[in-house]
Amino acid sequence: MASIFNKILIRTFYREQAGFFLFVFLLFFGIVQPSTQLYFQYALIRGVLSAPAFMGLVGFAWLLYGLRIRRFMHQTLEAPDVLFLYKVNAGRPLSVAAQCFRVAATVYLPVIAYALLIFGVACYFNVSGSTPIPHPVAAATALLSYAAVLITLTTLDLRRLLRYPGFGTSAAAKTRRSKRHIPYWSILIRFLLGENKAVLIAVKLFSCSLLYFLFRTQTPEDYDLRLPFLAYSLALFGHGILLYRCRYLETSRLHFYPALPVPRIRRVTQYALFCALLLLPETIVLAWLTPQPVHIEDTLICLLLSYTVLVTLYAVLITRDLTINNYLQFCLGLLGLLYCLVLTIWRSRQ
Repeated sequence: MASIFNKILIRTFYREQAGFFLFVFLLFFGIVQPSTQLYFQYALIRGVLSAPAFMGLVGFAWLLYGLRIRRFMHQTLEAPDVLFLYKVNAGRPLSVAAQCFRVAATVYLPVIAYALLIFGVACYFNVSGSTPIPHPVAAATALLSYAAVLITLTTLDLRRLLRYPGFGTSAAAKTRRSKRHIPYWSILIRFLLGENKAVLIAVKLFSCSLLYFLFRTQTPEDYDLRLPFLAYSLALFGHGILLYRCRYLETSRLHFYPALPVPRIRRVTQYALFCALLLLPETIVLAWLTPQPVHIEDTLICLLLSYTVLVTLYAVLITRDLTINNYLQFCLGLLGLLYCLVLTIWRSRQ
């Protein structure tokens, strides 16, 4: 039983979420110089223990991760090729519950590791007395308890899914179809809002926040957007996760669309409009910062480069059948090309 759970749930989860973990790694380690990594992580943990708002933000991020796990479990157990997994109900209930807990704890390993790291730093603060943070161990214990609650809820949800097949699935929640015309870009947007809400919110919050706080610090005396845009490009490539999932939707549930008698120009227009709408929050942020402190021509260049990156990523996904590893390699190569292009454009304008 353990090997079946490992292959179907645990290994598949980490393989499918490789792009997400790469994005998180670049977020926490890619924007800081290697010589200051330890101090940066130490400052983050100290901020979590000292600021309740920061701790709440960490808890919210863990909650989004839990929702991501829940969506994966539901989608995996709905697949027809894993129906045999429900035969585990013939085993002892306590043994099945233990396997569900093991699966939940394994997929929460990143959260557990970071919570234990925070707890270790809090114990060091408590023993050494080298920080004015009040009750650091209590704050770290609260985070550990919160992680334990998330693991328990995931365990109960997984056990419920195995005990009651089909309960709470998307098929049971369908409503009557509307007869009005629905454009193709609307289907993709609704898919992101409906089934990838947590990822969409996380990517947009990070992208817009990074764009606003980096660009608003520009002054007329020291005006240089090269490094801010390169940092923002990390968040920009986070949209690649959303595009990859949209392409998975097309190949798995919308495979009839290429056979429809739709003109090619109309197809291209639908994809172009979808990418433009995906950049709408960033466009609003840049419009808010224009013309001061960001110049109008630099705003146009940022929007053009951002839109070009999204269109290129989606065009490659449409025209090539890429695995997640090949897609990540292409993203890294495109990021390097964008790095050279940004340095060339803004250097020539200095």
